[in-house]
Order: sequence, then C-alpha cells, then structure tokens
Amino acid sequence: MAKDTQDLRTWLPSIALFGGLEEASLKRVIDMLGEHHFEPGAEVCKQGEAGRAMFLVRAGEVLVCRDDEAGVRRKFVRMGPGEFFGEMTLIDIQKRSATVVVEKPSLLFSLGNRDLYRLFQEDTQGYVMILQNLCRELSRRLRVTNHRLQTMANEVDDEDDRTLIRPAVKR
Repeated sequence: MAKDTQDLRTWLPSIALFGGLEEASLKRVIDMLGEHHFEPGAEVCKQGEAGRAMFLVRAGEVLVCRDDEAGVRRKFVRMGPGEFFGEMTLIDIQKRSATVVVEKPSLLFSLGNRDLYRLFQEDTQGYVMILQNLCRELSRRLRVTNHRLQTMANEVDDEDDRTLIRPAVKR
C-alpha cells in the first residue's frame, strides 16, 4: 500500500516536530517515512533494545510503558494521532528507555536515524529546523516531568532532606 503523500503533506506540518519546514524539506521527509500497520498487543519497540527510528502516530493508539526491576510493567502515557515517540534514538545511542504497545489498530510512520543523517547531507536547513523542533519538544516534556516531580516532592516527608532524584555522577 502506497503512502498517501497528499495526506502527509497536510498532516505533518500540524505536528510540532515538522512545523516550519519549507515545502521541499517536507517532501524529502515524506519520501523518507516508513509506513507501518499494527494490531492491538503488538510491541512497536521494546525497552532495552537498540533503537534506529522514531515513530509518528497517524491513527490508532499506543501505550508507552516501562518494566521495573521486578519485571512489573508500568504504564506511563497513552499516545494518539499527531503524537510521536522514540525520538531519543535520533539523538543518542542509548538503548530504548521504554516499551511501546499498540492499544488500538494503528498506522504509524517511522523516521530513522539514517534518514535524518541523509537529510543533514541533502538539506541542512530542513535538518536544523527538525532538530530545533525536537529540542523544543524535549524541553517541553522535561518541564512537564519537572512539574510532576515537584508535585511528588511536595507529597514526600522531607524531614531528613531526601530528594526524589540524585544527579548522575560521571565516573
């Protein structure tokens, strides 16, 4: 099944990650996108595995989860059309930090790290715009996380000056 490029041309600019792209850059990105159909219960990506692509939800619903040390799966966030996940793999070389499970039949599009590198080589301006948008989204998500941590900290008895998170120490 061929991608509906006209639909993507209209839809992608509505997603923060692709806002502000010139028409030529948008066309390049559309040509790079992989199309994936998933049924409920399918794992799109798994915590701990190497990642090579991020995903955009066009239709359906996915659930982002993490498994704790005891193997208990914790649900973190539900994502639907217009949202994206797996973007950290485009920035760092760390393993996947979460598992994403399909809740409702879903149409996802992927953009791989090799695609992004090719965009850098062919269209530096489009590449920079996507990276700026990605940084803005990561900053927004970090602010939401900070707010949630502050709320949790307010609920913790801090008589002994405990903290919820200790900064990572490089060794």
